[in-house]
Amino acid sequence: MALWFRTLAFCPRYSIARFYSAELTQASRRKWGLQGLPRPRSILDDHDGPVDLSEDDDIVNGLRPNTPPLHQRHPPTKPTPSEYKVHRAVMKKEFPEGWAPPRKLSREAMEGVRQMHRLDPEKFTTPVLAEKFKVSPEAIRRILKSRWEPPREKRLKLAERERQERSAYFKLSRERERIEARRVAESVRGGRHEDGFTFE
Repeated sequence: MALWFRTLAFCPRYSIARFYSAELTQASRRKWGLQGLPRPRSILDDHDGPVDLSEDDDIVNGLRPNTPPLHQRHPPTKPTPSEYKVHRAVMKKEFPEGWAPPRKLSREAMEGVRQMHRLDPEKFTTPVLAEKFKVSPEAIRRILKSRWEPPREKRLKLAERERQERSAYFKLSRERERIEARRVAESVRGGRHEDGFTFE
């Protein structure tokens, strides 16, 4: 059994070393997350010579055989599939003035929607996310479909505006609480109790 020596942190006084074996046990084969195991062999190491991956170049580069270059491509002449026509008709019927949701999510919330759906698409479906974020399923569908991100300057302006709106909301709610507390204190001080249980 061959042993290797690896130093993780070099310090003359405290040096940490780990010994591990080249042989894998049956239990460790099932758990690749264990530390100290050698990484799995690459598929490129299985062959004697260099592997020819030229057949995958077109797929990686996004080209297909008999595809003209970008400047020679034209829009398709085939009619739009019926599903898209139906979807477009439904969208025009649902939103005649265009898409204007009554409640809009912040950029952070939109990113949270995307991350939750990416994490577990079966659990965080469109209706579930719509219920959790209190928006329509169409809004969630559009958020998941969209990949647009604002430029850095716009993001900073949006974040500043959201911070100002949040502080204004909290200031207004604190003012309402003060007014309510003052009203209750005045009613108690005047000898009147407006709780509905005190008789005069």
